[in-house]
Amino acid sequence: MRQLRPDGEVPELDDAVREYLLPRAYPGNVRDLRHVVARMMSRHVGPGPITVGDIPEEDRPSADSGPIEWCDASFDHSIGRALAQGVPLKEIGRAAEDAAVHLAVGSEGGNLQRAARRLGVTDRALQLRRAARLKRGNGRANGHAT
Repeated sequence: MRQLRPDGEVPELDDAVREYLLPRAYPGNVRDLRHVVARMMSRHVGPGPITVGDIPEEDRPSADSGPIEWCDASFDHSIGRALAQGVPLKEIGRAAEDAAVHLAVGSEGGNLQRAARRLGVTDRALQLRRAARLKRGNGRANGHAT
C-alpha cells in the first residue's frame, strides 16, 4: 500500500478486510495481491480505513465460495426475544435494517457514500431512508439513530 501511495497517507484496513484478504487465494502471488489492494485503494474515499465496501464487486467472494457465518446464536437469541414479546416480522426486519444502517454509517465516520457501498445500496437510498424516518417522527429506532 505504501508503494501505491509513496507520497500520501496510507489508509488502514478494517478487520473485515483483513479477514477477507488473509485466507484468499492469490494465483499470481504478490502481483495478484497488489492488484486487489490497488483496486480497493482506488475505490476508497475519505480519511477512514479501507472497508469491505471498498472491495470491488469482481473481487468479492461469490455465493458458491461457501457459507459466511455471521448469523450466530446471539442473533438467534435477539430474534427469539422479539418473537416472545410478540414483535411482528416486519418490525423485526426493520429493526435489523436500522441497526445495519446505524453500524455502517458509524463505522464509515458518517460518510453515507461509503456506508451505502458497504450495505450494497445507493447513497440516495440511505438519504431517502433517513428522510422517511424523520418524516414519521421516529429518527431513532431501538436506540439507534438512522
